[in-house]
Amino acid sequence: MEIHNTIKVAEGLSRFWRSARGWAPAGAADLLEEARLDRFLSFAHTLPDFVDQFSEGTAEARLIVGYATLRSMSESTLKLFFSVYYEDYRKDPDIIRIRNGDVADPDDSKFDQLIHLFSLKGAPEFIPLLRRIQVRGNAIHAFKDRHTGTQSELIDDINQFGDFLIEVNARFPYPDDMYNPELALASSEHAIRILSR
Repeated sequence: MEIHNTIKVAEGLSRFWRSARGWAPAGAADLLEEARLDRFLSFAHTLPDFVDQFSEGTAEARLIVGYATLRSMSESTLKLFFSVYYEDYRKDPDIIRIRNGDVADPDDSKFDQLIHLFSLKGAPEFIPLLRRIQVRGNAIHAFKDRHTGTQSELIDDINQFGDFLIEVNARFPYPDDMYNPELALASSEHAIRILSR
């Protein structure tokens, strides 16, 4: 998906889910109201910064920042997914737990745990993308050598992230046909028009 379309979808998700009280169950609404979907959207607005050719002196840093941005957005998307389905999440036998066995809310869960749970409950075809983003995003800890890929791989992953965002949106319950998730799957352009209203 083109980057400007990904931004539009992020805008729609942020706008709708941060004010879902009355539509979402109370537990989910509590989590969503506390979520920093404004930061998720702010990160989305930086995605075009990674398209123009990187200069030689900044290429490594910009690759790392690009993947760190995707890592933050991917983790936020998974937290959003499990927060929207919070009531189901709390009853799930595969629920994420902390060391003492207590349930970890989605907003307190680690990215690795969220990816694993999404591989069981979501769209497993996106797991290789999420794992690559996880590993390359960790290169933000610059002292240790980590593979960062190339700028063209980063751009491909940004585009695949847009497809991931549409897939997650397609799984969300919405109050009426204006946000029908089947329409989002059928056509990303249609989804963007819907989400940007």
